[in-house]
Amino acid sequence: MVFRTFKLSALFGFYWMTSCMVYAYAERFLLYYGFSTAEIGLVLALAYLASMLLQPLLSQAADREKRVTLKTGIVGCAILCILIAALTRVSARALPLLAISFGAMSCVTLAMQPLVNAVGFHYLNRGESLDLSFARGVGSVAYALASLLLGALASLHIEALLWVYIAANAALLLVALWFAPHRTACRAAEPVGNVFSLLRRYPRLLLFCVGTLVLNVPHMFINSYLKSITDVTGGDMSVMIAIAALVEFPAMIAYSHLRKRTGDRLPLLISACFYLLKTGLLLLAALVPVGPWAVYASFAMQMLCYAIFTPASLYYANDAVDPADQVKGQMLLTETGLLSGVVSMLFGGLSLSHLGVGTSLILCEGLVALGVLLVFIAARKPRAAA
Repeated sequence: MVFRTFKLSALFGFYWMTSCMVYAYAERFLLYYGFSTAEIGLVLALAYLASMLLQPLLSQAADREKRVTLKTGIVGCAILCILIAALTRVSARALPLLAISFGAMSCVTLAMQPLVNAVGFHYLNRGESLDLSFARGVGSVAYALASLLLGALASLHIEALLWVYIAANAALLLVALWFAPHRTACRAAEPVGNVFSLLRRYPRLLLFCVGTLVLNVPHMFINSYLKSITDVTGGDMSVMIAIAALVEFPAMIAYSHLRKRTGDRLPLLISACFYLLKTGLLLLAALVPVGPWAVYASFAMQMLCYAIFTPASLYYANDAVDPADQVKGQMLLTETGLLSGVVSMLFGGLSLSHLGVGTSLILCEGLVALGVLLVFIAARKPRAAA
């Protein structure tokens, strides 16, 4: 168990170190090269949208277990990241080329996520013993370390080295894949053909995905436009991201034990409610000069919202579908997050440009409340096959 958990932890760690650039530092990096907030929103929205088109192709190929396996899918994405990083370094002085190359790299990085998640569930579905929550927690610690490193590079105004960072992490991800399993488990049923047939076969997933989408829009807006938000609220951006990622680790480790007692539904509902508190504290810091404590407290809430909601929803999606559709089940949940990304990028770019930080966060709090309501309605027992 320990060795399998270690191998999976390395895979999660290097993936989340790579994705930290896309999720947390894209705005800061593109601002450095002269992009406006609205332009950044458009670039990232298109990257998320393109990833939504790429993910079903990868997941369906991995589910069918023919020419493309989980391992080869991730290897292909990692190699593309390295090549695009090199291309982007060359095209950094031409903003249109930089936007295209950065968007392409973001797209490929995001497309890897359901495949990486599916590797962990491959072990569990095969009946082998490992701690998936611990491995995902290691990914959070790696994300925290990546945030501090990227923050240091940005503070020294050496953003050009960020491309070296991306390429190096993608190469380390390839090393971790060498030790990871590369085939999915034997299937008990024929896989569903596409996302729409998946939703028809498992209709209870639809409302849950809608609720998760609405809940994720404010979360992703805050993470993606943190530079603009901290200009108003105060606080150190890299420290905030590190706090959020570090507090995830104990919560994700504890979740594997928690779900044995409570199942996944109760933690899912409670963690959704804590998104209200997290967004509310950030809103307080934007509207009232209370000092940076509210900002840091908001990101510490990550322990009780995102750190619990994420593994609970992963287990929910895995248990809600047949073994033949488990990769696409993870893909569907990730697609929901990506669609949240498209909406949040466009929302953030426009609202920050025209409404400001305070009004944007007020709208975010309203969206969180709606998302919580939808998740409460949707979260029922899994295995909802028609």
